[in-house]
Amino acid sequence: MAEKGENSPETLNNSIDAEVNSDGDENGLNSSNSEIDSKKRRTQTPSPHPTGVPGFMAAASPPKFVSFEQLMEAANGVRNMTLAHEIVVDGDFKLDTRKPQKDSVHSQVQEVVHKAFWDLLREEISQDPPEFKRSLVLIEEIKEVLLSLLLPQHVRLRAQVNEVLDLELIEQKMENEAFDIHYYAEYVIGIMGRLCAPLRDDQIAKLKEQKEIVPLFKEIFEVLDLMKMDMANFTIQQMRPYLQQQSVEYERNKFQEFLKTQDEHGTDGLQFTKVWLKRSFEQLLAEEESSGEGATVGSKVTPASIMNEAYMELLQWNDDQMFPETLLMDQGRFLELRDKTRQLTLMASVLLVTYSTVGAPIAGIQDLKTTLKSNILTVIAAEKDFKKVIVNVADQVKKDVNECLVKHGFSQLDGEKEKFLIGQISDVAAEDHAVTTVMHKRICSFIKGSITSRHTEPLKVPAGYSAFQTELSQMLGRFLRLVSHNRSVFGMHYANIIGSLIRKQQDLSPR
Repeated sequence: MAEKGENSPETLNNSIDAEVNSDGDENGLNSSNSEIDSKKRRTQTPSPHPTGVPGFMAAASPPKFVSFEQLMEAANGVRNMTLAHEIVVDGDFKLDTRKPQKDSVHSQVQEVVHKAFWDLLREEISQDPPEFKRSLVLIEEIKEVLLSLLLPQHVRLRAQVNEVLDLELIEQKMENEAFDIHYYAEYVIGIMGRLCAPLRDDQIAKLKEQKEIVPLFKEIFEVLDLMKMDMANFTIQQMRPYLQQQSVEYERNKFQEFLKTQDEHGTDGLQFTKVWLKRSFEQLLAEEESSGEGATVGSKVTPASIMNEAYMELLQWNDDQMFPETLLMDQGRFLELRDKTRQLTLMASVLLVTYSTVGAPIAGIQDLKTTLKSNILTVIAAEKDFKKVIVNVADQVKKDVNECLVKHGFSQLDGEKEKFLIGQISDVAAEDHAVTTVMHKRICSFIKGSITSRHTEPLKVPAGYSAFQTELSQMLGRFLRLVSHNRSVFGMHYANIIGSLIRKQQDLSPR
């Protein structure tokens, strides 16, 4: 963290938030400190492989003995790769202090221990003469934190901190009853004020107003913890552009190390990736056969079409299926996009049904679409299961429609019409509903068209989704970035798997 006027974290709030299309380097990305955790943890540890082995894969060799050190080395490699990946693909990635859950045993023990420490400190400094030995330990910890926050160019300031917070000299002053704890507290606060980001200025000002020693020390440590987190996030911001240039090669190498470790232990590290791609391959073959084209020389079952079909499956992913190993680091993101796709489909279906049911009185009223979209989003909030809130959605739509009708000089819906509208909207939540099915095909066709070709002109929003253009664009942008980065990192593995599938199919085809 820089001194005020230098590159403090606050000055980097508008730093690069580039799209990921790059390579990564380890460069200091060791496993994260136990005191911090990523704000958005989206990764999942691969689950044990099932007993059954897919038909196109050879059974695994008998497991070999592996040392604890080998396991830890492999785990650290994956963890470092995951951390680098999170920093690169998530422009909002930040580290947060890890706090124990409220009312948990950890939280209760921590609270008891801390209270005992601070009570003892209060008792010691209240003696006559005061006992400051415990304060020396705190000053030593504070000194270490301050020095860790200094940048290489802070040569003079580092020398000054070492000189003023000279522990031997402070201990001598304590022994000779010449120690002024307020002097050192004020000095520490002054240094913190020079090093902290501007958003901590109010907290520094409160420290200056605090005169009681024990509360002051407690608050100093709280602010120092925040400053350490600011420093970590400042470092991440500084590293992100470099990581974006190096991330593909870094992740590719780390994943290769992971596969090597898995292979040495008799495990196929790409088992679920092969199942995922094989499923898309077979789906395309079935579609060709049903169309009467067959897998001929001009077959549409190409490596590119298989990959595109596989990526599209992620937006309809069945939670009962195991996620491919090559996508585990982004599993949470892809599932969020799947849920967002479903949400947009259902909301667009509700609007389509509403305008179709009510008819001419609301036709062409764009303000109503905006109102309906906003209020439906409020009703569903973070609820992933649309069926649970569909009745509330129907009631809200009925209310908004009636208000709109009155506003434009029409009569409200009569009882029979209201009941019919609510029924039509409630039916939309059914997965096999005709309107929902059509709207789902439209949005999937739109997304698939976006990943299968390069567009020199703006994409045309699918019919029925005009009210959700912003949300659709944001969702599509996230999906394309993830797909692009994933292709770049794991393209070689995908090519090998798909090549094997195609060759086997050609061998089985009649001559």
